[in-house]
This record gives sequence, structure tokens and C-alpha cells, in this order.
Amino acid sequence: MDAKLLLKLTDDDGLPFFGPGVAELFDLIEETGSVRHASERMGLSYSKAWKMIRGAEKAVGKEAVMRTQGGKGGGRASLTENGKKLLEAYRRLEAEMDGHLARCKGEFLEA
Repeated sequence: MDAKLLLKLTDDDGLPFFGPGVAELFDLIEETGSVRHASERMGLSYSKAWKMIRGAEKAVGKEAVMRTQGGKGGGRASLTENGKKLLEAYRRLEAEMDGHLARCKGEFLEA
């Protein structure tokens, strides 16, 4: 068996606001420039994607996704500087935790 960590950040009430799903959504928003396309690639409804975005924004108290209205060329979405920092901090923490697990997993699997 190979042990893996699932890292989810929670608010003061214990409700998750950032984890692998939100991180993937943020990555795909940057890649596609669209919340709709990002949600489709993840197999999520558009409304679920916005719920995830709003949950993260509410928890950190800052806008994470910048939206521009559609028009002839359509709308666009991208991460704000705060959104990029949040994603980068999550990825760093995830890498640190994976490193700790790699060093300690023998203890868990031998218990």
C-alpha cells in the first residue's frame, strides 16, 4: 500500500475552503481563461465551480478570481494576485507535507 495525504484547508467552523479540487479549478482557470471551461474539464457544474470560488474568497477575505464581462469575444476569467498567492501557498504546503510523508510513511505502514 502507498500512503497519500489529502490536504484540505478549513475555516474556523471546520468547513473546507481550499483543497485539491479548488487548486485544480484555479489551475484550469489560469490555463483556459474561463470558469466555464475549467468546470467542464473537471466535470463540475458551472454553479458548483462558482460556489467553490466564493467559498475560498470568503474564507480569505479577498477576491481570488477576476472576471471580465462577455461581449463580442466573450468573457474572461483569471486569478488575481491574491488567488495566485493562495494557490502557490497551497502547492508549497502540499509539497512540504508530501516530503514529510515520504520520510515518515514507514512508521505509519508498520504500525
